[in-house]
Amino acid sequence: MLLLSTLCSCQPQQPFDKNKWGEEGDLMDFPNRKYMIDDLVTHYTLKGKTYKEIISLLGESNYSPDSTYSIAYRVDIDWGAEDPVYSKDLVIYFSRDSLVQFYRLKEWKK
Repeated sequence: MLLLSTLCSCQPQQPFDKNKWGEEGDLMDFPNRKYMIDDLVTHYTLKGKTYKEIISLLGESNYSPDSTYSIAYRVDIDWGAEDPVYSKDLVIYFSRDSLVQFYRLKEWKK
C-alpha cells in the first residue's frame, strides 16, 4: 500500500512541451521543467543549434551563469524556510559564432 501511494504521488516524466516549459509557478519557479528535462535532452538535439534556435525552442533564459557564451534555464528549485536549499539548471554553452557547443545539468545543494 505504501509503495502504491508513493508511486501515485510522484509526477511522471512528461514529453517536452514548449508551452508548458515556459509556464511560471508562484515562486518564480517552473513547475513542469523537472518532468520534461529528460525528454528534452534525450530526444532533442541541442548541440549545433544556433542561439536563435535555442531561444525559439526554450524561450528566453533565466540568466547567464558562467561566461558571456552561456545561458541557463532553471529546471527545479527547492525552498527552505526563506532561501533555496536546492536548484537544478540547464546550462547551455555557445561558441563565438553562437552555435551550441555543449550543455550540462548543474545541481546545487546547500
